[in-house]
Amino acid sequence: MTLTVEPAAQTAPPRSPRGLLDYAPGLFDKLAAYVAKDLAVTLPYAEQVMEQTLIWLQACADNPAQRVGMSEAVDHGWHAFLLHSQEYTAFCDRMFGRYLHHVPPTPGQSMTAEEIDATLPALRATGYAVDEEFWNGPGYGCCPPDPCVRAVPAKCGGDTGAPPPAVSRPADA
Repeated sequence: MTLTVEPAAQTAPPRSPRGLLDYAPGLFDKLAAYVAKDLAVTLPYAEQVMEQTLIWLQACADNPAQRVGMSEAVDHGWHAFLLHSQEYTAFCDRMFGRYLHHVPPTPGQSMTAEEIDATLPALRATGYAVDEEFWNGPGYGCCPPDPCVRAVPAKCGGDTGAPPPAVSRPADA
């Protein structure tokens, strides 16, 4: 009699969204520390905020024509990343091929029920572990529904709602 023993199937640990920042060692920790200090929260909570922010950014990259909802908790992570402008610009170049602008909603602007309903499936489709506690509050639009203002390709025009760039004048003018 021959007995054959097959090795037990090993389950790979879930992918971490932190891997999206592997090209910049220490960046994830830097952003999480910023969130922890800025919001006066624990570092583990701030790390969760940044992980969910990265999942949201991946969902935006995967769905360029879809308005992916943003929760208030995760918006703090995006703001922290935006404030680290050089790192954020490099990330956007890698992820989107251009800069992903933050266009605050106009007063009273909110997402439709359909847009909010489409957000969790888009987040889950990234393959990362979505922590629904960060996504159970009211969704709101951080960007207008026009995908042209999300990543502003050169061919897109129109008013984005952002102020015009400052004009520098010579000192003797």
